[in-house]
Amino acid sequence: MNSKPQAARAAAKPAASVDTSSDTSSLVTAYADAIQAIADHGDQPLDIHDICSHRRACGFTDDLALTECEAQAINTRLYGLSAISALLIGADEGGAFKLSKWLQGGLHSALYALTEDAQAVLHRANERAAEGEKGGAA
Repeated sequence: MNSKPQAARAAAKPAASVDTSSDTSSLVTAYADAIQAIADHGDQPLDIHDICSHRRACGFTDDLALTECEAQAINTRLYGLSAISALLIGADEGGAFKLSKWLQGGLHSALYALTEDAQAVLHRANERAAEGEKGGAA
């Protein structure tokens, strides 16, 4: 099992400017590269009001109470989404390294699965909150 992460690191072929002496510095560099890539695309700043309005339109109108397990599940999936996104951005055209189409497809599928799973946790919590509101009103 220990050889797989080493093989994955070797397959990524980081650019000369990426410090691969430690996993932490590589991760920090990958995050910095991802943030810079987003900034270079001229994306607009995050609009929290727009996100809240969209969530309300999707039915998230009740306060959600998440169990510790649910919060950890969402947190873990968000970390995974962040890491995979950083990889995909780093492998974008002109990026620090190249990924095969097969690996890119797998990462896209993983992004989709992690997103769907995190949303499922939120939807279950939202359904419980709605049931609690109905039960409290009755």
